[in-house]
Amino acid sequence: IGHTIDAVPSQNGTLTYTGSEQSPTWNSYNPETMTMGGVTKGTDAGSYNATFTPKEGYTWGDGTNETKTVVWKIGRATIMAVPSQSGALTYTGGAQSPSWSNYDSAKLTLGGTTSGTAAGNYNATFTPKENYQWQDGSVAAKNAAWAIQKAAGTLALSPTSMTCLLYTSPS
Repeated sequence: IGHTIDAVPSQNGTLTYTGSEQSPTWNSYNPETMTMGGVTKGTDAGSYNATFTPKEGYTWGDGTNETKTVVWKIGRATIMAVPSQSGALTYTGGAQSPSWSNYDSAKLTLGGTTSGTAAGNYNATFTPKENYQWQDGSVAAKNAAWAIQKAAGTLALSPTSMTCLLYTSPS
């Protein structure tokens, strides 16, 4: 007498990238009636293929006993904010690069204009690395404005000499 397995297992809940190996929990998985194989553990965000095969004496609801492949996923971790310039830069005549708040080089790739010499406004870019995404779910580069301020002006006067020219208007 054969027994019927009512449902092919499916991933229960969601997994998010943590940097550590993870395994999903399964809906409708009974190790007494089926064997699990394929890829059952993963570390990086992405899709993986697990397999489920009925044990002897068991069939799927469609009467077959072939191995079924089930896709399961690990989602990208979320980066909550685009980095921003930390502190101020003032023109010095040499190249300068800003410091960044909320920047983790393990999670983001820095690009765009990352250093400058002249006073003015610049744009760097930050792109999430493979296992990360922005809060809105996107993975495209985002701009981060930064600036070099003008240097304060100086005036030097020498009190030891002074020339005064007087002009008179012709009558």
